[in-house]
Amino acid sequence: MKKFFYFVLSIFLCLMVIGGAGCVSQNADETVDMSVRKITNMATSTQELLTQARSAVVGIAVDYADGYSIGSGFAISADGLILTNNHVVEGGGEITLYFADKTTGSARTLWTDASLDLAVLKSSREIPYLDTYTGEVMVGDEVFALGTPLTLEFKHTITHGIVSAVNRTLESQSLGGQTIFMQSLIQHDAAINPGNSGGPLINSQGQVIGINTLKASEGEGIGFAVPIEVGKVVVENLGKDQNYTSPKIGIFGFDSDIARAYGETVSNDGIYVVSTEGPAQIAGISKGDLITNVAGKKIVTLLDLKTTILSHKKGDALLVKFVRNNKEKEVVVTLS
Repeated sequence: MKKFFYFVLSIFLCLMVIGGAGCVSQNADETVDMSVRKITNMATSTQELLTQARSAVVGIAVDYADGYSIGSGFAISADGLILTNNHVVEGGGEITLYFADKTTGSARTLWTDASLDLAVLKSSREIPYLDTYTGEVMVGDEVFALGTPLTLEFKHTITHGIVSAVNRTLESQSLGGQTIFMQSLIQHDAAINPGNSGGPLINSQGQVIGINTLKASEGEGIGFAVPIEVGKVVVENLGKDQNYTSPKIGIFGFDSDIARAYGETVSNDGIYVVSTEGPAQIAGISKGDLITNVAGKKIVTLLDLKTTILSHKKGDALLVKFVRNNKEKEVVVTLS
């Protein structure tokens, strides 16, 4: 199978700084409104909207044996849940949050998923939180990236751009050298750098459309974000059960458009199955099958499949419809 894209994820992983974290508490900035509320578009100007949005964004420092890493995150609910990237906190120790009013707090990890490169933290402090966009993201949409590029000195930086493309698929490498595929990504040209990982990508209404996760290792103005739909489903589940874990269906595949780009003959829309394991394999789904419907929901993109699976829990039995040799078949898959 030929490579569609190749970017090295490690060049955008949170910036490593040798030496102790040395986090120092700071005096609060009384000009920043940190009252717990959803940030909605009630602002009279773009500047006011972005000032409000910054209050929901945090800088993140994570202790490691040889120093600490820098990343970004943002509040997504009234109870202090912070959404960020898995690679910002993976394998780390104590987590320090840097708030917009120049104070600091702590956090603990509630949930992580390396395959989605997402993590949810529980903040020691409840802060304003961002609204999420529920419509379709379009090429040309105006966007703003908020985060902590390079060092904590630059926390709460805002950059501006547009959506350059949607539904991008990237082949990348983890810190351990494992090849991974990141799919359904939003491509944009708002400037992002190491440390922006986990920060929000918002639209002109102040609503989150994605979580910044990586940039191209070569070239400028090519950044990528995980669609907010994925993180939103997880946060909703954690609100009901803080012991929630990601259910797995055991399917690795591509959107039909991506499969065609790889040279596969695909006549319908759906998810082209490249390989299976666990639940899907046990149920009899195999390479070359095209997933078209799961639990009564039409599946066109991998994002459809991810959000559908994440909205269920381990042990749920889902009816899966697929096309094999131009014939529609169905099986029941029990999520693991």
